[in-house]
Amino acid sequence: MNFENLASLRNYLSVSEHKAGTITLKVKASAISDPAVKNIIAEFKGRSMPKAVLDIKFNFFTQAVTIKYDTQSIRPEDIEELLTTQDQKRFQQLAESYYSSLTA
Repeated sequence: MNFENLASLRNYLSVSEHKAGTITLKVKASAISDPAVKNIIAEFKGRSMPKAVLDIKFNFFTQAVTIKYDTQSIRPEDIEELLTTQDQKRFQQLAESYYSSLTA
């Protein structure tokens, strides 16, 4: 996984609503033209989601993504921090720790 590409997604996302187990993100329309976003989509295409990710829905009309996740596998405070932190080292730490555990 290219964590640099994943990190660039944070520029296009904001947390709209978050309750343990479900997080809704607003996506800026400008994400569509970013090559990094296209690379991430290509990287995930055809892959199954980790077991901790229960469901992902994208609403084109509201430009929102709703992710349902297993709170036993992903701590709610970590997923929000992963998506909002501006500290690159902290992002890398969270991404690596969850990537390893979710893809094992």
